[in-house]
Amino acid sequence: MTTGERIKLLRKSHNLTQEELGKKIGVQKAAIQKYEKGTVKNIKRDSIIKLAEILDTTPEYILGWVQEPSNVIPINPDDATVQIPIIGRVAAGISCFAEDNIIDYETVLASDISHAEKYVYLKVTGDSMYPIFMENDLVLVRVQSSIDSGTYGVVTVDNEDGVVKRVVYGNDYIELQSINPMYPPRRFEGEEMLRIRVFGIVKEVKRKF
Repeated sequence: MTTGERIKLLRKSHNLTQEELGKKIGVQKAAIQKYEKGTVKNIKRDSIIKLAEILDTTPEYILGWVQEPSNVIPINPDDATVQIPIIGRVAAGISCFAEDNIIDYETVLASDISHAEKYVYLKVTGDSMYPIFMENDLVLVRVQSSIDSGTYGVVTVDNEDGVVKRVVYGNDYIELQSINPMYPPRRFEGEEMLRIRVFGIVKEVKRKF
């Protein structure tokens, strides 16, 4: 697959027209047409980075240096740091990586993550996971659809926003446990387990003062 084909595939997956994508990165529709047709052999570095940001991937994927897309954005190809989006919420039925759900970016060491995986930071709300996770902490989440029993993850229940919980599996139940004893565990048995969707596993917590 060529660079142009990757751009076209990602653009369509985000339901963007060539004109809309061009406006987002600051170029004309004709430039996007040329990118996708491959008539521009050396797309400007700034445009590549903007394309990666808008299309939830990396410059490496667009350029064909890696085979799988990711949402980790290098600040500079020569740097040892990357930027990971901070999302405002995890909810069923919306794209967590949609532009209007990304509230900022957090810089991390490239060596601390795998470029083959998707990562986001999610801002903690409430005190149910106090004292390990506190209000306004940033939790680094590796996006995946399942996690091991007893680990901390981000999950959604029905149409509720995603929450950070300790997820415990039993023979016929899933229990979402809080750390704060003021919040009792929520247990889902039998078919009720289907109400739960795992968004990802918590890999790190950051606290800023």
